Amino acid sequence: MLKTSKRHVSVTLQSGFTLIELMLTIAVIGILAAIAAVSYQSQIRQSQLTTIYQELNHFRLPYQILINEGAGVTGFSPEGLNVPEQTKYCQFTVTTPHATAATPNAVRCKIQNIGYLQNQHLSLDRAANGTWQCQASAGIPHSYLPKGCQ
Repeated sequence: MLKTSKRHVSVTLQSGFTLIELMLTIAVIGILAAIAAVSYQSQIRQSQLTTIYQELNHFRLPYQILINEGAGVTGFSPEGLNVPEQTKYCQFTVTTPHATAATPNAVRCKIQNIGYLQNQHLSLDRAANGTWQCQASAGIPHSYLPKGCQ
């Protein structure tokens, strides 16, 4: 008879992650977080300018009503239009319309409380035919402007 010896081969299995795998995972998560932060910041800036544009649009109807009623010079102010003179993001000024010509800066918002837009403004110009056009100062990035101002 043949004798065979049985040897026990011990194999140890290790479970878990290597240091390189962990470092790669953390790097990918960091890159994704950086992209998300930039996108979030861009959305916040677009939202702020959209809010300003909407606040400016609140002036259109009262402005037109005062024109139709033949209001005097004193009627063309935020108070005369029955809208606030100041909001969180704006300090408003109103220009008396020209009788037969366009009125640039008919309603103007000097932007406040937004650090990256220091000394900038957004305004609505009124054409002689009664249409409105939004204008932004040169320091406001085009990508942040609402569609009505582009």
